[in-house]
Amino acid sequence: MKLGLENCRILLSRLGQPHLDFPSVHVAGSNGKGSLCVQLSAAASASGLKTGLFTSPHLVTVEERIRIDGRPIAPKKFDRALTKVMEASELNPKCSPTYFETTFLAAMVAFSEAGVQRGIIETGMGGRLDATRLVNADLCFLTTVSMEHSEYLGETLREIAFEKVSIHRPGVPMIALEHADSEVTEVIEEIAGSDLSWWISQSETPWNNYAAMVNEAATILGWSSNSTQCVWPGRSPGFGSDWVEGITTRISAAHNAESLAADLSQVERPCVILLGMTAKKDLKETLASLVSQFQSNSLLCGLVLTQPISGRNPAVQIESLNKTLKDLNIKPDSAHENPLEAFRIASEMAVEGNYDLIVLGSVYLVGDLFGHMAESNDWDLWESLSSH
Repeated sequence: MKLGLENCRILLSRLGQPHLDFPSVHVAGSNGKGSLCVQLSAAASASGLKTGLFTSPHLVTVEERIRIDGRPIAPKKFDRALTKVMEASELNPKCSPTYFETTFLAAMVAFSEAGVQRGIIETGMGGRLDATRLVNADLCFLTTVSMEHSEYLGETLREIAFEKVSIHRPGVPMIALEHADSEVTEVIEEIAGSDLSWWISQSETPWNNYAAMVNEAATILGWSSNSTQCVWPGRSPGFGSDWVEGITTRISAAHNAESLAADLSQVERPCVILLGMTAKKDLKETLASLVSQFQSNSLLCGLVLTQPISGRNPAVQIESLNKTLKDLNIKPDSAHENPLEAFRIASEMAVEGNYDLIVLGSVYLVGDLFGHMAESNDWDLWESLSSH
């Protein structure tokens, strides 16, 4: 991982500046970036615009990061774009992009070749030094700001907010979710200035709140539709609810303290939690909201631990996750290294108790389970991964 714009500046120039062939909406934040982006993409497409959506990470296959009108790019087209990036990187002097930079560059090439009329671009990390900062944005959004990636973005909320709000371009409207921390509010106002509009949450459900933000974007950009009818595989409400016969399953990519707290606060029925996480700088701090809920909420009736087996970031090993929770006076009911076995055990517990099942902790865990469901049910993978 390497933050900075120089690699991509060089390579985009060698590729003919494909990122400037279309205007983009640029979205940063700690949580909800993808949910907002996919709904923006749906509205832009519904308005008759050929729309390119760039997000990360992916659930099952890397092509998911590059969608045109909601559908992941075809492997052959991805390979062609990737080859162009590789050839550009091998020109003298050679330039070696990171994995994220490579997928971003491939997306810009693919969008340009497809004649995309509107880009919807999700930042990877931070914003100020994120490769996506180079797109031609005419509208920016900032979702939530929470403690994450502090080894890269800063040790305080103010520092992290500074990195994220710095996707702002002078003269370009920026819509930011209101924040309770006065220092976060202050730095956002300092950077965005008169281009800033604060967004007051209009719904307790984040997904619906982001849908309302899309309405505002449609007004600003003159879109003919504000339709947010879409599915965000692994993340949107209701996705995967029928995966286990006889019970309701809730699939969530909640992975940090803020998103875990938000998801657990919406529990309305007795449930079993299946938890698997990727490595965290402070695992105890991340798990604090889950621990608090297990200690106070009688609707949380069981806890099964596992560890993701896919994804580019290392998983929290199950022994470490188990020990951390026990140190916090939470004793899991079961723990299994294989996420498919853990899912089976958690499902059986839920069925037996007539509970719901909630999968939490990592988008990579969601990807493991989604891939298994697609294979075992013989789903058309590209169709099931399409968002709109």
